[in-house]
Amino acid sequence: MFFLEAPEIHCLYSLDVGCLVVLMQKKTNYLQRKSLFMLKSGDFFLTGKTGGVVGAIVLWHGAFSGVAPAHIFLLAGTDRLRIGNQNTRVAYMPGDADLAFFPLLAACKPTELAKPRLGDASLENAARKRVCRISDVSWSIAYVVLPPGDLPGPGDSGTPVIQDGKVVGMLLSINMHTWKGIAISTEMIKSVAERKN
Repeated sequence: MFFLEAPEIHCLYSLDVGCLVVLMQKKTNYLQRKSLFMLKSGDFFLTGKTGGVVGAIVLWHGAFSGVAPAHIFLLAGTDRLRIGNQNTRVAYMPGDADLAFFPLLAACKPTELAKPRLGDASLENAARKRVCRISDVSWSIAYVVLPPGDLPGPGDSGTPVIQDGKVVGMLLSINMHTWKGIAISTEMIKSVAERKN
């Protein structure tokens, strides 16, 4: 099993880290020009020499915050990120979950969250949509089965898992041998967002 932003992943996809940053910056620039830009789940962000996807936008300590996998920032070696037209910093990473919360000062669309259930789902970010199935669910984790030949690549970590138009989880990692991914459930995201510390 590997994280999508693992340094060695570029060998599997024939991309080096600098090329990934350029590709993600081009995606971000294209999406900003494409329409009036309002931050939402599924948008790409840049941090250090890598990036990821905003899994959800939730109310956290009275303000809207983006949520993404903490491992992206740990691997990048920085807590700073650029999303849309704003620079921000990670404000909170809990010790018991692969989550990072960062404040959003620009216009944003809060994410509709729902409980994951077994069955059809999709992985949707600003660049593409992939079909998948949720094969197993616990309170904190959902396992997604991906179709052969259509795995997420570098920079897709954090992609929202969607069922019935609502976010039910956020992709953390994939296993290339079993075609299964691990997603943190929205129940865990809500629980961490409601903590007082």
